Amino acid sequence: MTDDILRPWDVRSSRTLVRDRWINLRADHCVTRRGVSLDPYYVLEYDDWVHVVALDEEDRLLMVRQYRHGVGAASLELPGGKLDAHESDPLAAGARELLEETGHATPSLRHLARLSPNPATHSNWIHVLYGEGAREVAPLNLDSGEDIVVERIPWREALELALGGGIVNSQHVGLLVIALAQAKGVKIGG
Repeated sequence: MTDDILRPWDVRSSRTLVRDRWINLRADHCVTRRGVSLDPYYVLEYDDWVHVVALDEEDRLLMVRQYRHGVGAASLELPGGKLDAHESDPLAAGARELLEETGHATPSLRHLARLSPNPATHSNWIHVLYGEGAREVAPLNLDSGEDIVVERIPWREALELALGGGIVNSQHVGLLVIALAQAKGVKIGG
């Protein structure tokens, strides 16, 4: 019985409400395995995202500070963005985003995890990448809606910021902890 309840819902119909270069909003008519009708059930269809935890040659984390309109304030974040339509390799997309947003490149970029930003409503994936030895090799190459200040923060200080509320993007807090746990052996809690 439990296995039957956890199987995918029956999608009776689906319609796109908004589709543009930023977002696709879909409304599905779903029927759960218990027979409950959910109409509409909204799904946000984004392209996959990639975020890079990159340390420079002095073991400082490369972060970007930028205005985020949703919260109406500047936010300290990991460099990253969406995979472009022609991209399928998160490593290549991450290297591109790191270079564009920080002017840095790293000789050692590796894929750590593929996670869902919100499995209830989002159809896309977040890829977290890790690299060391990043060097500044180019000027910033920002998108038209980006105004970014690059900050180099000792990674232990960045972890303290993440755990203390200085980094407000909850996804980035989690991604940073995952990367530092794997790469630096950081343990959180007991």
